[in-house]
Amino acid sequence: MRRRILLGCGFLSLALAVPALAGGAPAVGARPPVRAAPPARAARVTAGELVGRWGDNGDCARFVVFRADGAFLSYTGGEGRWSLSGDRLVMTGSKGSFTRRVERINRTSIRITNPDGTVGTSQRCPYSSR
Repeated sequence: MRRRILLGCGFLSLALAVPALAGGAPAVGARPPVRAAPPARAARVTAGELVGRWGDNGDCARFVVFRADGAFLSYTGGEGRWSLSGDRLVMTGSKGSFTRRVERINRTSIRITNPDGTVGTSQRCPYSSR
């Protein structure tokens, strides 16, 4: 029996394989549980790859635009400067400076890790720099 559990964060899922139990023990001849593959290892993202519009957790209406000149703009109207050093993204605006860890999942998705350890996924969204 396989069960898929979606964690409450909305951006992490965990597949658990649970053997069918009969009276507390595996059935005779039952296969051992199948283990879920570990998550794909994320790669370091470059500043050039961040340039563009990114949405949060599948929602392009909640976006941030990273411009090539080091400026950013949020859907909330917040704006400021951004820089990337290794996997550390620093965004500085009128409300202070915020640092997040950023990793490339693939060409169109990045993983963001907040200082408190929570993790989110952002996806590239259509963008016109006009």
